[in-house]
Amino acid sequence: MHYLGLALYAEGPTDYSFLRPLLQRLCEDICTQESIQPVEVSEVNPLNHPVTTNEAPREQRILAAAKDARGSWNVLFVHADGAGDSARARAQQVQPAIDLLQQELAREGAGVAVIPIRETEAWGTCDGDALRLVFGTTLNDEQMELPRLPSLVESDLDPKETLRKAFLHTTPSGRHRKQGVSPLLNALGEQVSLQQLRRLTAFVTLENELKQALRILRILP
Repeated sequence: MHYLGLALYAEGPTDYSFLRPLLQRLCEDICTQESIQPVEVSEVNPLNHPVTTNEAPREQRILAAAKDARGSWNVLFVHADGAGDSARARAQQVQPAIDLLQQELAREGAGVAVIPIRETEAWGTCDGDALRLVFGTTLNDEQMELPRLPSLVESDLDPKETLRKAFLHTTPSGRHRKQGVSPLLNALGEQVSLQQLRRLTAFVTLENELKQALRILRILP
């Protein structure tokens, strides 16, 4: 029996809400399909940087948080929204941290990049069935104005607005309308289809990098 400890350093609260259940599910799915031995996969531990590192470069904050959580993770996901230029986001926001983790904490585990093409919310718009379940609606994809193709999901200039509009089309009332989509992101991360996500290039990149990390950790053959 292997044990796989997971942690995440993300940009903001809504990213943690959506990504934590999603990344755990992804790891469980990969391990179930490809690991020779059973694997116990942990929940995704949200990392917060120590207050004393507030003014430090992002990679130093991530390293400090990773050191504080030493022993609880084997895979540390480092998230940054691509903002339309995922290569730049990786070079500036993610790769320096992954390099530091490799230099200083290689025995603890591996860093894995999580970089949606534009924003995390785009991954929430690729599965109308999940949205219907989470929103509690029978509206079809067209009625919610969801992207019809994976290419349209990843070329969407404002995924947050697309998700907000889909929610408003369900005519929420009172407190639910005021709170918006944010309280539902955790449930969406639990429900969104991995198969649908695997039609998106940014998600495929994440999954391939995760599999490579799991091979290094000898979780996968």
